[in-house]
Amino acid sequence: MLSKKVTCFLIVVLLISVVGCTNHPASDSVKAFSIALQDSAWTNAWNMLTPETQIAWDSTAVILHQFGYVESSSVLESLNSPVTEEEFLVLDGEMLFERMVSSAPEISNLSKSVRSVELADSVTALVTIATSTGNQIIPVKFDGVNWLIDLTTLAPPPEIQSE
Repeated sequence: MLSKKVTCFLIVVLLISVVGCTNHPASDSVKAFSIALQDSAWTNAWNMLTPETQIAWDSTAVILHQFGYVESSSVLESLNSPVTEEEFLVLDGEMLFERMVSSAPEISNLSKSVRSVELADSVTALVTIATSTGNQIIPVKFDGVNWLIDLTTLAPPPEIQSE
C-alpha cells in the first residue's frame, strides 16, 4: 500500500514538473510577443525585446544612415520595408523593426505552441515552440523584472537551415 502511494506521488510530481515546463514566465513572454506581433502592436512587441536586441536594430538603422537614402532604399525595398526620404531621415531601430515585421506575411501565423522551456542559467531560458517547419528555439532573458525576447542569437529551425 505504501509503495502505491509513493508511486502515485512520484507520478503526480512528474506530471506537475512536465506541465510546469511550459508554464514558465519566459514562455508567457514568447506567447505575449507573438500575440503583440499578430495584433500589430509593434511598440508592445518592441518593448518585449532585450536591450541588446534593440541595440542591434538601432545599429542597423545607423549603418543604413551612413550609406544614405539612395543606397539604403534598395536594401529596404528588398526587405519589403520601403521608406520615403522623409521617413528615412528619422529611421531608428524601432521603426525598422516595425516596418520589417509588419510586411512579413508569416507574422499572422506565428506559433504560440510552447513545447518546452529549458533554463540555460538563472537569467536565460530557451523556449521551444512548434512551427510548421519544425521546432524553433527562442532565447529569453530575465532583466530582473521581466523575461525579454533575445533575437540576437535567434536561428531558423533546423529544417530551414539545411535548405
